[in-house]
Formats: sequence, C-alpha cells, structure tokens
Amino acid sequence: MALRPMLSELGCLPVSKLCCIPTANTVFKADGSPEKEDDRLLNQLPDMLTQLEWLAIAMKNQRARTEA
Repeated sequence: MALRPMLSELGCLPVSKLCCIPTANTVFKADGSPEKEDDRLLNQLPDMLTQLEWLAIAMKNQRARTEA
C-alpha cells in the first residue's frame, strides 16, 4: 500500500484490488498449485486477476491506437 504513490509517479498502473498472501509457501505447493483449494486467501485472487487482465488489455489496445 505504501508503494502505490511512488509506483504511480514512476508510471506504473497498479490495480486497486488487493490479494495479500503473507505466507505463499504455506498456501501453494512448489509447482504453484494450491495446498487447499478452499483456502480463504485464494478468494481474493479471481477479482484481482480479472482487474489485472482488464488493465493489460486496455493498455495494449491504447498502445496499438497511439503507435499507428
């Protein structure tokens, strides 16, 4: 949270949805799959990833329009 203003000044576009997984090594296995499918920390991921995907597509589309 504290880095958001600085990242914005550097030109980064952080998404507003947060996904906090303080101990990723206990939530995910070494291959990246979840230890428990119903882990409450994983409930935050879909909204954040949806917003991140939307932002990535919007930036790609804008870049394509401005480069032509």
